[in-house]
Amino acid sequence: MNTSKLSFIHYNEDTMERVDVSHLDELNRTIDHEVKWLEVHTSQDEHLIKEIGSTFHLHPLVIEDILTDDHLPKLEEYDTYLFLILKGMTWSDSQTLESYSFSLVLFNDWVLSFQSTQLSVFETVVTKLQDGTRMRKNQADDLLYALTDTIVDGYFPLIEKLGEKIDELEDTVLVDPSKELLQAIHNIKKELIYVRKTLWSMRNAINNLSKNDYEWIDEKTRYYFRDVYDDIIQLIDLTETYREICSGILDTYLSSVGNKTNEIMKILTVYSAIFIPLTFLAGVYGMNFDYFPELDWPYGYLAFWLLSILITGLMLLLFKKKKWF
Repeated sequence: MNTSKLSFIHYNEDTMERVDVSHLDELNRTIDHEVKWLEVHTSQDEHLIKEIGSTFHLHPLVIEDILTDDHLPKLEEYDTYLFLILKGMTWSDSQTLESYSFSLVLFNDWVLSFQSTQLSVFETVVTKLQDGTRMRKNQADDLLYALTDTIVDGYFPLIEKLGEKIDELEDTVLVDPSKELLQAIHNIKKELIYVRKTLWSMRNAINNLSKNDYEWIDEKTRYYFRDVYDDIIQLIDLTETYREICSGILDTYLSSVGNKTNEIMKILTVYSAIFIPLTFLAGVYGMNFDYFPELDWPYGYLAFWLLSILITGLMLLLFKKKKWF
């Protein structure tokens, strides 16, 4: 079932208003000298997206990209607007990574934001607008910066949690190198690769925003986008560091398994070495010959056990002296 929510925000230096609307006809598109933001929470409501696209004259390819939830981040320039796709991530109830898309459209005084999640990702931006911060004095490009900065900042707690998981694996790998641990290491490596791939695509898009001269973004705002770019570079470095740590944990796991196997083989070898002379004695006296002098000796059976115990004791002392166990 498709669920959609529309929120219309318009503001200037003096005032700010937020209205939840149920239909595009309720939008006041005639407001002048104000920044206008249409925030769209949707679960792939194709009819609504196409209606918004028709209202704001969006290219059909833009509409198609908005409806494609797994599209990689990118930036495209059109005649009257910029189109930006970013990705956010969060932890699901089963503690696996889930990604969701953001599509942002920047006009001269309009920003359209489409998100495939019902999470209130941009509430911090709304709060800043309500508090009358410097954002209310600036144009729509500054709002676009605030939205992208919020999306990128959402990766820091996510990467931090991955780091905590890796720390737990480091503590466990020496104590209990189990198959479940090996699977956990591979899962985190796959998650890090996916995060890195997404961040690299976002890096390219934000880099273009910070360096290229677009008519909808002034030079001052480009400096702010450079700060977002630096954050992405920091996140990429963190993912690379954690990938290297995971590789080190995997090597430690293999070494632990190898050491554990060696310990088992050493114990088996000790037992085998102890039983070799005993097996020899049992084999000699188990041969089916008629004449064994010891067979007629009344204490032959007792002597066999005393000799076996003596040999076992001497061998244990020898192994203990050599610290083989």
